Amino acid sequence: MKKIDNIIFSFDFFPNIGGAHLWLYEVGRNWPEPTIVLTSHFPMLVKSQETFDSLYHGAIDEINRFSFKVTSWGIDLNFFKNFWQLFRFFEKKRCPGQVVVHSLRTIPETVSLLFIKYVLKQKLKIITYAHGEEFLVAKTSRQLKLLTKLALKYSDMVIANSYSTKKLVLSFCSESKIKVVHLGVDFASYQLPSVERETWRENWGFSKDTIILITMARMEPRKNQAMVLKALTELRKEGLPLAYVLGGEGEEEERLKRLARDLAIQRWVKFLGRISEEEKIKSFCAADIHVMPSVQIGPMIEGFGIVFMEAAAAGMPSIGGCIGGQPEAIVHEKTGLVIDGHDIGQIKAAIKRLVINVEERKQMGQEARKWAQEHDWSNVVQKIYTIVHKLGVN
Repeated sequence: MKKIDNIIFSFDFFPNIGGAHLWLYEVGRNWPEPTIVLTSHFPMLVKSQETFDSLYHGAIDEINRFSFKVTSWGIDLNFFKNFWQLFRFFEKKRCPGQVVVHSLRTIPETVSLLFIKYVLKQKLKIITYAHGEEFLVAKTSRQLKLLTKLALKYSDMVIANSYSTKKLVLSFCSESKIKVVHLGVDFASYQLPSVERETWRENWGFSKDTIILITMARMEPRKNQAMVLKALTELRKEGLPLAYVLGGEGEEEERLKRLARDLAIQRWVKFLGRISEEEKIKSFCAADIHVMPSVQIGPMIEGFGIVFMEAAAAGMPSIGGCIGGQPEAIVHEKTGLVIDGHDIGQIKAAIKRLVINVEERKQMGQEARKWAQEHDWSNVVQKIYTIVHKLGVN
């Protein structure tokens, strides 16, 4: 067997990440063979970056940080500077055997590898990961569309996070290259003792009979927290003992806080802001219903929604939107409910149903936990590993 190097390549990485970056981190951490990471150095996060890099990360042997800089999705001066750093890395490496690069996105990561692919040819296998919205964004520009097609033409395989994303990728490359693997969750991390759940819940200051809704996401229009706030207001007027916990930050944060004040529901809404992974897990485990009925805003959609798996691992049903990959992350009527996020009536009805029907809510929570366990990262990465090795790298 040839020596195989497995490289995780992402311009963004811990400690500054989102769901897409977590996917690639888990691929590297759970890979059955040693992996290395190529990513950026973040001058503003030096201490937290150094702390993270010093920790144990499973199969990740080393994290290599470069002065990468991305200022646009297209080709600019920084693109060439990034490329030169990558070229020098691969030149120094000499690549005696096969090299498999797991690339976070078509643009800017895979595009930055194209000349190196030309030089190394079949020694370099590129696995490009597809998330969804980047393909809608690519259609907004002739340059981005061309770069995306080139990136996928020279990718050896594309791994899409949902069948919804696969449909978007089909506009840019042949179906034979595309494999669908749903996202996962670190299932064991969400199995907290009930006493720990209750203690964390008490910290929020709501009465014991309160049903707590939760959204853990960046605060931007497509996540649709505003509609949940409006639904909460109307349902509380109907007498439902509801509260709403929101984690995360973003450009919509101040508007959402102002909306809560205008609706006079501040007492029943708690904004957590940016929180740690541990706090996120405890918050999911302490809540009752996960609500994130995402909608499409321009080219921005929910390609899958890793938070639905995280909520499921905590034993909680989800209410999600019908756009993008959300209907694949939630098994409708089994692990939660899929509704139209534009329709406040449907949001209200879904929340009310899960509040009133306690046994149904518990049953959905149990089914959600089973669903999440099937999607533990170890299972997800093993599936990717099997698919990748069919490329003939061994």
